[in-house]
Amino acid sequence: MDAHDSEIYQRDFISSYPREVAIKLWIESAPSTAIHFPCLEQQQRPLELVFSGVTVTVDKRPILRDVSGVVRPGELLAVMGPSGCGKTTLLNCLSGRVKLDSGSIRLNRERLNKRWKRRICYVLQQDIFFPDLTLRQTLEYAARLRLPDSLSYAQKMQYVDHIIDVLDLGACQDTIIGDYIKRGLSGGEKKRANIACELLTNPSLMLLDEPTSGLDSHSAYSLMSCLKRYAEKEGKTVVVTVHQPSSQIFHMFNKLLLLCNGQTAYFGHVDKVVDFFNNIGLTVIPQYNPADFILEQVKGSEEMKEKIIAASKDARNLPDYPQELLPDYFTNSSNICDKYIHNYQESHLQTNGHIGASSCHCQGELWGGARNGHATTHSVHQLAAKKPVEMCAVIDSGAQTNVYTTIAMKDEEGKTLWLDNQSHASSSVSSSDDDVSWQWPTSFWTQFKVLSQRNFQEARPRMLSKLNWVQTVALGVLAGLLWFQLERKEESLHDIQGWMFFSTTYWMLFAHFGALSSFPPEREVINKERLSGAYRLSAYYLAKMVGELPLTITLPAVYHLISYPMLGFHSATVFLTLLGFLLLNTIVAQSVGFFVGASCMDMQVSITISALYTLATQLFGGYLATNISPWLKWMQYLSMVHYAYQNMQIVEFNERTPIECAEQSKFDACTNSTKYIPVSAILEAQGACLPLWANTLVLLLFLLIFRILGYIVLRYFRRPK
Repeated sequence: MDAHDSEIYQRDFISSYPREVAIKLWIESAPSTAIHFPCLEQQQRPLELVFSGVTVTVDKRPILRDVSGVVRPGELLAVMGPSGCGKTTLLNCLSGRVKLDSGSIRLNRERLNKRWKRRICYVLQQDIFFPDLTLRQTLEYAARLRLPDSLSYAQKMQYVDHIIDVLDLGACQDTIIGDYIKRGLSGGEKKRANIACELLTNPSLMLLDEPTSGLDSHSAYSLMSCLKRYAEKEGKTVVVTVHQPSSQIFHMFNKLLLLCNGQTAYFGHVDKVVDFFNNIGLTVIPQYNPADFILEQVKGSEEMKEKIIAASKDARNLPDYPQELLPDYFTNSSNICDKYIHNYQESHLQTNGHIGASSCHCQGELWGGARNGHATTHSVHQLAAKKPVEMCAVIDSGAQTNVYTTIAMKDEEGKTLWLDNQSHASSSVSSSDDDVSWQWPTSFWTQFKVLSQRNFQEARPRMLSKLNWVQTVALGVLAGLLWFQLERKEESLHDIQGWMFFSTTYWMLFAHFGALSSFPPEREVINKERLSGAYRLSAYYLAKMVGELPLTITLPAVYHLISYPMLGFHSATVFLTLLGFLLLNTIVAQSVGFFVGASCMDMQVSITISALYTLATQLFGGYLATNISPWLKWMQYLSMVHYAYQNMQIVEFNERTPIECAEQSKFDACTNSTKYIPVSAILEAQGACLPLWANTLVLLLFLLIFRILGYIVLRYFRRPK
């Protein structure tokens, strides 16, 4: 059998078995033959999680102390304990969001690094969504952002359909998410929707914080059943925190980690926890929910807690205690690997004339017999009957494809290790955050395009609500009637200026406080998605500006379209120019709102700061106060309304019919037998005046500066933790 036929034989043999078994099988050939399995290339590899000696202190208060555990593919680990015992902190540690004081977290023997953090699915306890999007829209946008560009749109939608089917969300897929104001999905449906968003990326490790909280017993059981089936059928590693599960849910778990005062009270299989407590004199009453019983014990007296914790420490010396949690387990494996790498590199140099950057992974595997380097069907069925052996595999990144070449086997106790041939071949067990790069799932253009569409879709019901439409139309009609068909005389000058000032200040306030109120809830969603590595912050920020721009200018344009012609429409050029400055002032005010909302975490503080700034902007705008003290004159240059208001006067009085002087005119220019008031005299009466281009430039600088400041705040000062 030549090399090509051998590869076909290997591929066909693996694909004939279930995926869980296929990935377990390591097909081994002669040392000089590289074996590659294209049928497994596009699948996320199963992942083994090992955490040992995890210790965390917050504000000099110990939260976790020497917590250890191991979870293998297809297993569901439950982290239980009373409130405040450190369950959520442990999940934050496993996801890489909290730094350890001591201990280690390993995924497939590699220490947790930046690359692994991006591959971990972490479902938060809070269900954070955009309330106005439907469930299907939420999943579709998540799929388009988080699934790679190599997949077509149709393929991504197939993923969405599959997840909806797996989590039984078909009946509510067209229902909005909703919030405390708008009725939408139920509590159980939101929980499953939260999980569905994370399942789209087909993660190998899932961390779920209190997924059953707030659900009734049936909804909780249905949700945990979905997770159990997903873990077993897809070979996923699942870790959940639960507070007090029902007996049905409790017996779904494969393993249990019981925490007490931040320490391990029990770790092992769920079906052995009753025996553990019986052995220390705490007998479980028949027909009693074991979960209720063990929680009652760990919430007992301090003496009882110490007794349970001591028994848990003694259990580490038992023969069935996981070998991966022993102190020197990984150290010994690394020493063996170093020796085999050296031998492999020497032989590979003699054969191929080059050496790739290699790394070694050791694995204990139940291995059956082989025939001519190929596993036989008989060996698959005999896996469980064979003796565990330790295998070392060298990964050669110098080859064109990532391949595994078995170079040694050792008859020692070992545990199954699941290797990922999509990981960086050159990354070793000691990989750090600095030497591991992260590739975004989609390009900047894809992220910008999808986020722009999502921002438009999400903001449209809020910014163009029926109430806002009614308010805008009514206000436009009212303003038009109040200043209806004003004559071009000095007696009407104050009224013309009043319409300009009212229009600029009203839409300034509308846009500013609209952005301010919408940003805090949106920030929670953005922080969650940024932590999961869904997209670049720059793509989101630019998409938000572009996506919401049509919505921002719609209502001011409608108001202007209604009110200004009622004042006396004479020139289309003046109409459009005034509209342009009104919209520019509105966008600048929105930019300031974004900046203040991003900077202030407290809504009350942001409202207070915004109120002070907007009121000062109106006071120094040039209409309410004209005789400003010299030592306060500089405040006028910080008023965005001042520049927009001045520009509207320049356009209105320069391009249209001049204003006639009154018989008793207050303008000095009218005393010199001048029939019309000069524009310069009108502007000088309003205070400081700059040319049209200078006012426009200042407004554009306001826009640019506040947008940049908002990005800097989000990028460097409000980074999600």
